[in-house]
Amino acid sequence: MTFSQQQTIAAAVDQWITGMPGRIAGHVIFVENPEHIDSAKTLVTEGSVILALNGDKDDEAITTVSGSFDAAGEELLVDGTLSLEIQDYVAIPFVNLVGVTVVRMTTSEDWQAFFDDAEEARRSGHFVRQLTEANAVLSERALLAGIEHKDISLARLHITSDGRILSGPYGAEIGRVGDAIEDLHTRSLGPGSAMANCNVDVEAITANPWIPRYLAALDAWKFIPREARETTSFVGFGAGLLNAASGIPSASAPFIVQRAGEYRLLDTKSGRVFKIGVDAATIIEAVSNFRDVSAAATAIAPALNVSDAVATGSVTAVLNQFEQLGIELIGTNR
Repeated sequence: MTFSQQQTIAAAVDQWITGMPGRIAGHVIFVENPEHIDSAKTLVTEGSVILALNGDKDDEAITTVSGSFDAAGEELLVDGTLSLEIQDYVAIPFVNLVGVTVVRMTTSEDWQAFFDDAEEARRSGHFVRQLTEANAVLSERALLAGIEHKDISLARLHITSDGRILSGPYGAEIGRVGDAIEDLHTRSLGPGSAMANCNVDVEAITANPWIPRYLAALDAWKFIPREARETTSFVGFGAGLLNAASGIPSASAPFIVQRAGEYRLLDTKSGRVFKIGVDAATIIEAVSNFRDVSAAATAIAPALNVSDAVATGSVTAVLNQFEQLGIELIGTNR
């Protein structure tokens, strides 16, 4: 297998776990029963990948999978090389992640623990260590990140052993084997359809717009060396530089990293890190939080003890400086 094929399979598995579209060009089809592989092939569009449980290894149109995808503590082996351990969210703080681990949320206890951990991180700056590890892959990322359901409804299809087609491993039934892909596209799916068979409170997710930023923070920790994590914090989680309450940064905005009294700007898109002073850090926090030059200037004027005009000029200068470096301080809507 070529490196490119390995990358495609890894991306397809990520899309299957998270529901995030765009990892591969098409959709991921997981088939529980080998008898339904031929039907799955009729649903393939350009760039799609079929993951077939106990499929024929000689069938080049599929990627074979073995093991269990639906039992905590069990392993799933993809293409004979990629091993995934399945764990329930509530168990994560008590296990050591040896390899790639799918962190799934299928019960009300899982979801409550997730919300509690996210709120704790926001309030105190404490993150569950295991969730910051590169090996942890949080399931249903698309739902948590607020990706519009029209974009994610067919990012993955799951064909059960009895021939039902679901919008994900725990999703709503949208058809049966024999249905055409065009028919599946016509099904009306709400944002929580991917977790229709779990105790998920979609309203609780949409009512907490800071969750996408929390997810981004979990990813940002992976850029921090393990030996530095004990003395490192992210501005905005536990404490901020602005005295006044402000908005929530975009999930894609850079992070201000504080360590040993020094500040750095971490751009997770590029992996670049910039050393900055406390005044610049305060300005960047205001810009990211308010996403508006005027509002940011109003907030930093008293914080830096400068006039409104100087504050506006400072905000504009910092924005322009990082824009020239290709860094978008405000981030995008997602």
